[in-house]
Amino acid sequence: MILIDVAEHIDDCQLASIANTILKTTNATITNWSFISIKPGNHNFVTGGVYRISGNCNVVSGNSQPWSVVLKIVIKDPKRDNPTHYNYWKREVLAYESGYLNHLPAGITVPRCLAIDYKQDDSVWLWLEDIQHDGQQWERNDYAFAAEALGQFHAAYLLGEPLPEFQWINQNWMQSWVNECYQYGDVPGTMTSRDEAWLTALHSLPRTLSHQDFYEQNILFQSDNQSNRRLTLIDWQFISVSGIGEDLGRFFGLSLSRGNVPLEYFQEYQNLFISSYIKGLRRSGWVGDERLPRFGFLAAFALRADWEIPKLHRKLEQDRNSPTAIRLMSITELQMESALEAERLRRELGNQLGTGEIR
Repeated sequence: MILIDVAEHIDDCQLASIANTILKTTNATITNWSFISIKPGNHNFVTGGVYRISGNCNVVSGNSQPWSVVLKIVIKDPKRDNPTHYNYWKREVLAYESGYLNHLPAGITVPRCLAIDYKQDDSVWLWLEDIQHDGQQWERNDYAFAAEALGQFHAAYLLGEPLPEFQWINQNWMQSWVNECYQYGDVPGTMTSRDEAWLTALHSLPRTLSHQDFYEQNILFQSDNQSNRRLTLIDWQFISVSGIGEDLGRFFGLSLSRGNVPLEYFQEYQNLFISSYIKGLRRSGWVGDERLPRFGFLAAFALRADWEIPKLHRKLEQDRNSPTAIRLMSITELQMESALEAERLRRELGNQLGTGEIR
């Protein structure tokens, strides 16, 4: 949707109600408001746009108080209308509607959902708290903190926190994602035996709740001071129950592909991610075999080649000497190297994977 269309469909009474909720009052009146796009609608097939709406209200005391809210527009997609699809169009709406995200373990928080509007065009408007956060550029310590926090979050479920059983939570997220990669590649094909073996192994790992889009853009740092730093996670469209380490491999792969992790420091950052994640698991009391999260991490990272290689082929056809083609070639080479290590671990773990005997 374009900006003017969004503005025309905003209900003034509802906006006033939301502003009052934000300001914790009941009789404030809006004096002005405006909005900007903060994420393009083509970021995801089922996202029609993300906007920040901000304004001012007059309150009873006569003072003017500022407020802001985030509006995310979710589009119904008949191609993604099954909860088994990794990108099921309604998943994040149902996640907020269920209230489950309000009580996550290990100190992880989400924006408060202020309202959910079901529109006549079958779109759904999510009105979300506008989180104030530390917006500085990520540094090495930030990646270590986020990976350790992810380990602590996953450990909570490994140690007894009940996994949610909602139908809309995907139980085979990676398999659905890989299937989509094969379907939309240059030449749609049949899944390789290696991918099939890895997907079976990933599904046999200890299971935990996963975000599956855990990377810089969706991780908001908040802190009262340096000793009280916490994570707020946004964009729960891909929430799943997945194997230990899988979320971390996605995090590393996305950060590398988007240029946030420098290629020249690949090994240093790979070690940082996995060691920080295991530190979070251990600090929380998980005492399992660390080869399990290592395999989950490496396999999830290497499987991104199913997405990257078709992109590389297209770039090579256009201009094999372009910076983008050269960078993609380097990334896929690193994914292939990680694939060798992941396969070694899978074979080393042997019959434990696929038999349900892993704990």
